[in-house]
Amino acid sequence: MENVFTPNIYYRRSCFFPAMRINAQKFWGSREGHINHQPICAVLSGVADVGVSSSQFEDFSVTNNGTNGGELKINVKVSGARTRAIFDDVFDKMVAEAQPIPGFRRVKGGQTPNIPRDILLEVLGPSNVYKQVIMKVINSTIAEYVEKGGLEVSRDIRVEQSYEDLEEMFEPDEKLSFDAVLQLQ
Repeated sequence: MENVFTPNIYYRRSCFFPAMRINAQKFWGSREGHINHQPICAVLSGVADVGVSSSQFEDFSVTNNGTNGGELKINVKVSGARTRAIFDDVFDKMVAEAQPIPGFRRVKGGQTPNIPRDILLEVLGPSNVYKQVIMKVINSTIAEYVEKGGLEVSRDIRVEQSYEDLEEMFEPDEKLSFDAVLQLQ
């Protein structure tokens, strides 16, 4: 079994995942590797949705629900720590760019000192803040998944849930889960 390698079939040409590349290089460097090997693909009949695989990253996990005509369907679960970090980053940028808050003076340098976060959230509009945060969560997690997986996809991302559903589920310290469809190139 040590000479069995699984090619990545999501590419137009077969290639190996990074973890298997080292073993593949050892194999192809040996005398056995000089034989012409074709990638093997198997189709199982009577089994529904076999192509499910999962990838665990530092702050999120991605489950591959299979491909369909050049589309890769994935389910992404983002940790509460990552949603909090992105929320804080987006919120701080929006506060810095906002007009002066009525009833609070700015200090030197244009900073707004010691304004409670819940007041700032109401002034900026929770829906507006959450929309920006959810967009950044989706874009950053999918970009990291595509980069680390070495996938070639188009810029078109289709999220299966509506924005209203995602906004209802979103809390800065809670897990966020969404389904997305990526267009493979």
